[in-house]
Amino acid sequence: MSSADRLHEPKSWRLGTGLLALLAICLVPAVAGAALYLSHLRDTALRDAYRAADLVAIGTSDRLRWLLQDAEAMLASMAARPLVRSADPTACDPLLAEFRTISPAFKTLALRLTDGRSLCSELPQPPSQQSVAAAPWFQAAVRQPGFHVSDGHLGNVQNEWTVRLTYPVKDASGQTVALLITPLDLRQLQERLFAQLPASNLGAVVDAANRVLVRSTLQGERAGKPAVENVSRGIDALRREARAAGVSAPASLQFPGVGIDGVRRLFVIRTVPMSGWVAVSGVPEDETLRDYRATRNRSLALILVVLLAAGLAAWRVSRGIRLPILGLAAAARSVARGDLAPRAPDAGPTEIRDVAREFNSMVVATAEARERLRTSEREYRTLLQNLPVAVVSHASDGAVELFNDRACALLRMTPEQMRGTAADSPVWHFVDAQGERVQPCDYPVAQLLRTHQPLSPQIFGIVAGDAAAAHTWVLVNGYPQLAGDGRLLHAVVAFVDISAQHEAEQLRLAKESAEAASQAKSDFLSRLSHELRTPLNAIIGFSQLIQMDPQLPAERRAQLGHVLSAGEHLLSLINQILDISSIESGAQKVATQAVPLAPLLETCVAICRPLAQAGAVALEVARPLPGEPDPAAVQVQADPTRLRQVVMNLLSNAVKYNRPQGSVRLAVRQDGAGGEGPGVHVDITDSGIGLAPAQLERLFEPFNRVGAERTGVEGHGLGLAHSRALARSMGGEITVSSQPGQGSCFTLHLQRAGHPAAASRPGRVN
Repeated sequence: MSSADRLHEPKSWRLGTGLLALLAICLVPAVAGAALYLSHLRDTALRDAYRAADLVAIGTSDRLRWLLQDAEAMLASMAARPLVRSADPTACDPLLAEFRTISPAFKTLALRLTDGRSLCSELPQPPSQQSVAAAPWFQAAVRQPGFHVSDGHLGNVQNEWTVRLTYPVKDASGQTVALLITPLDLRQLQERLFAQLPASNLGAVVDAANRVLVRSTLQGERAGKPAVENVSRGIDALRREARAAGVSAPASLQFPGVGIDGVRRLFVIRTVPMSGWVAVSGVPEDETLRDYRATRNRSLALILVVLLAAGLAAWRVSRGIRLPILGLAAAARSVARGDLAPRAPDAGPTEIRDVAREFNSMVVATAEARERLRTSEREYRTLLQNLPVAVVSHASDGAVELFNDRACALLRMTPEQMRGTAADSPVWHFVDAQGERVQPCDYPVAQLLRTHQPLSPQIFGIVAGDAAAAHTWVLVNGYPQLAGDGRLLHAVVAFVDISAQHEAEQLRLAKESAEAASQAKSDFLSRLSHELRTPLNAIIGFSQLIQMDPQLPAERRAQLGHVLSAGEHLLSLINQILDISSIESGAQKVATQAVPLAPLLETCVAICRPLAQAGAVALEVARPLPGEPDPAAVQVQADPTRLRQVVMNLLSNAVKYNRPQGSVRLAVRQDGAGGEGPGVHVDITDSGIGLAPAQLERLFEPFNRVGAERTGVEGHGLGLAHSRALARSMGGEITVSSQPGQGSCFTLHLQRAGHPAAASRPGRVN
């Protein structure tokens, strides 16, 4: 293999690499499964930890709810007493005594008016009216219509953080006149809530201002202090969710965070009903994940051991397979060099030994196939020599490599001269059908080498040897022989001698040329009639000059008028004959352009209107309905002079061949919906005697007036033939529809200017 082939050789895998890849494919799902299992263990541990913390938060929230419900019921029963509702100070002593008996968990009880004045209090020196009335907790309680739980605040007497529970006392009209007030002992509440809580866990109660009311540890230090930042964010999020949900049931939230002591915990927070408080519970994350991490480490160690064992096994298997395969590759390289003697070693695993035995069988079969190929080549050469056509095979560089005897005879060369000759060798050359020499780049072989595509049959004249020798006309076919990768191997060209057929074709072309010459002669004779107009114009001119003589007798003037009328009639006849002849022979060039149709039609109608009035014929132009587009406003592709001539002829015929008190109607139509088609049609309808089907068939024949010569109307039968020739020269047509006794309708078909379909249809001359 050359260095260039090695550069283009696709990259291959080594056996060891392939085994490692296979090992990876097998182990990746196992490793992924282990990772998923460990992730599941971690999720389970976290879920259990959150569940334990949630139980603590639920218990804290429920105990607080029960405490507040008891306080509300107790204060509501006292506020309903008549003496209390009347704000009678004499009811204080029995009320306070009963309070201590019913609710020993609360510190004291007080009854104050809404302006802060004290009516009853267990304190010997209760806080002043001003200090109480200005306290935020008191103002919030006055605004509440029922039981109210305040946020944490410093007490006025002992200067300790406390919470006050209040209940309104209302008079007979339902107005709040006083408040029953009892403070909570937060230290006692802390013992009741968190006495059984493990030391590593955290429990706390936070008020609506996110200040700590009760904490399982460090109660004296943390009471009244703001909760840590991440817990405060969680509490705010929980309250937003609760407000959005709009339900009274407790809401909860779980999140990880770092506490005030720097320990990362899994927190659960839950709202406390009947208050703006939140119960907080947290468990250490490290303690929660301790068992999970131990399991994870054991699993990773096991995976590492399995990977090492699998890698070692792959290396051993690779080594056991690679050596026999290398021996097989060495034998294959020898066979590739043409040496069929080496054999692959019969060693290694069973599968490799099977491959080696099959390889050796293949080498034997290759030797046999090589011998059969030689035999086939000899048969191919024999077949090639006996083909009835000349065949030449060229190599990819154009040199002749294979040919038969007919090719040697055609090219007048010996086999020795043929072999290796280039395709563009000057010893032969090709000519085209006109006898012009073909350039070497257009030789059939050159086309095959350039396009790698089969050649369609082509006719060439081939000249071998002397350039003055007669041409041998051949029909050439060719096809490429391509390799599997698309490379050209051979270009095979076959030559069929068609000299006899070519000579017959030349005779046919000569006959057609003679016929064309005869037609040209007829055209020449037709054009020669132009010379008739010169003397005829002289006759008409001198006749007009003589008529201008005032002394000419009337009898002579009348006779001279007959001469002038006959001359003008003959001149018109000659002009129309020549015009038709020039159009049909293509000598007359019609220059079409975009012509506005409306002005041209108006001019033609104006010219023909005196003729219509003289014959008592009504000449009418159809107008569009109000709001409709005017079809005559379009532009058509035509020669303006020729178009005016055609319309004038059709209008004058419609007037001349009409009946007295008859009518002629001119209308314009367009093709397509909305008039956007390529065709524009001018209809000229008369109320004359009409035409029979037999007359319609001969209507456009020159000099055939189809019976009109008996009507007394002057004419020579060339007008319609001339008009149709002019219409066709502009790419249009004239059609007619008629019935005897019902008049006729002549339609001039034109092409809309600027329409794509019309632009693609050139004018035609028939």
